[in-house]
Amino acid sequence: MTSEPSESTARLMSSPVELRDHCRTHASGLVQIKPKVVFMKIEARHAEPVGMKINVPSSGIGSVTLLEAAALVSLVKLVQPRKIFEFGTFLGYSTALLVENSGPDCEVYSLDLGESHVGERPLTDYDEADLRRDGDINDAYLRSAQGAVGPRYTTALSAADKGRLHLIHQDSRRFDPAAHGLEGTVDLVFVDGGHDTETVTIDTANARRMIGDSGVIVWHDFNSGIHGDVTSFVGELAQHELIVCIQHTMLALLLVGRAGRDFLDAGA
Repeated sequence: MTSEPSESTARLMSSPVELRDHCRTHASGLVQIKPKVVFMKIEARHAEPVGMKINVPSSGIGSVTLLEAAALVSLVKLVQPRKIFEFGTFLGYSTALLVENSGPDCEVYSLDLGESHVGERPLTDYDEADLRRDGDINDAYLRSAQGAVGPRYTTALSAADKGRLHLIHQDSRRFDPAAHGLEGTVDLVFVDGGHDTETVTIDTANARRMIGDSGVIVWHDFNSGIHGDVTSFVGELAQHELIVCIQHTMLALLLVGRAGRDFLDAGA
């Protein structure tokens, strides 16, 4: 069970060339690309079909959709990161996705509150309708579920992949990238933790510190029907940054420096 993305009014682009040319002439704003643009970039970069490893999508709330999973994997294949950082481990679905589809030398870090935030309210007491309509109730459920269940999708990782995964249990609002040696060393950051304005603002600031002058930041829940703070934050950021969102998903991208240019040039 995931929230459906609302329709975006941003200009829709259908090819890598159109996206690249637009980004060369615009320093800010919100643009939308069809999902096939990402897949066209993969096809242009790789002569042979590119495989992906993925678990059956979770039927519960808080995970990414199958299309979002395919887009995330494609981004990993295009960026070829040395390090990935994820805000919001939750049950580890996207965490396992990032680990299993990155290179054998890529270190993956994922941060969440952990079992320290097991709520007093049983998970079975939450009403599905409330989870779909109220962002605060939704977040409370997600925090409690993560604390109670943990990142179960990572348990099936190989020993080698588990060795590349670093789970951090901490409130992201008090996270210091420098304490983990991550300033300017991360190539791809996935922001999918707390959905309130304060948390998204802090997580994004830390994402910028981690990628330094080159990297890609991806937000989840942009244009979500219930997490309006994420949509507002990214929309305001688009007033002075160029933001690319992917049609029919809740993914939005900030492309920075060389990594951003390499992404735009692929297939163009």
